[in-house]
Amino acid sequence: MTEHKNHRYAITVERRNDAWHCTRLDRTALTGLDEAIAAVRAVGASEPVFGFFNADESFFLILRSANPGSATAESALLLSDARAAHRHTLAAQALDALRITPPEEDAPGARPAGDPGILADLGLTAEAMAAVLAGPDGVPDDQLRAVADRCGFTAEFDRLRR
Repeated sequence: MTEHKNHRYAITVERRNDAWHCTRLDRTALTGLDEAIAAVRAVGASEPVFGFFNADESFFLILRSANPGSATAESALLLSDARAAHRHTLAAQALDALRITPPEEDAPGARPAGDPGILADLGLTAEAMAAVLAGPDGVPDDQLRAVADRCGFTAEFDRLRR
């Protein structure tokens, strides 16, 4: 399990010129889905940008955003635990965007929602993401770090998430 003090962060990840580029976002990106989408799109990349949002070790959200000017300007979402919608605005708005009703707050086990293949073009298949989500620890920060490790941007990600 990872030991560090910061349990709330928002980081974008993009592949540019055959290198990973990660950017730390202001914490206001964690306040709601519109804020998260706007923060990720503000990076202004020509390729898709991925937002990694960790909220108080309750859940994580991965957002894949195409540029507003592209043919598909919609965002894809993966929420690590839909039960968080009972306590967090960002999670509730993500579920609303996915048109999914939140499970009971006391339902056993994490309840992922959204697109498990969200990072397929970064090399992480839906099956591999499902394995990360079903991991024994289930701590969102550790899960996001496992995603970074499997995709190959661990060093950049670790530098910014602390």
